[in-house]
Amino acid sequence: MDLIIRNARLADRRGEEPLDIAVAGGKIVAIERSLAGASEIYDAGGRLACGGLIETHIHLDKSRIIDRCPPEDGREISPMKQVAALSVRILIV
Repeated sequence: MDLIIRNARLADRRGEEPLDIAVAGGKIVAIERSLAGASEIYDAGGRLACGGLIETHIHLDKSRIIDRCPPEDGREISPMKQVAALSVRILIV
């Protein structure tokens, strides 16, 4: 495992105690209590964890990130590809 997010609450498990989320290779591989291992640990402190917020229709200038996503050449422009490196896979709120 590359990362364990400890003490995270999940929206679909409202009555449960906070859980740990294990991430390996950029994907969630386990959701359990008291996971062991990982090179990095983040304590969510009981906050809500949800999937990354991805918007398929995006205006780079209006989202205030165009300075981090330079314009592509040609007519095959893909804002999703440009924003992918900036996206957050798990949001802790």
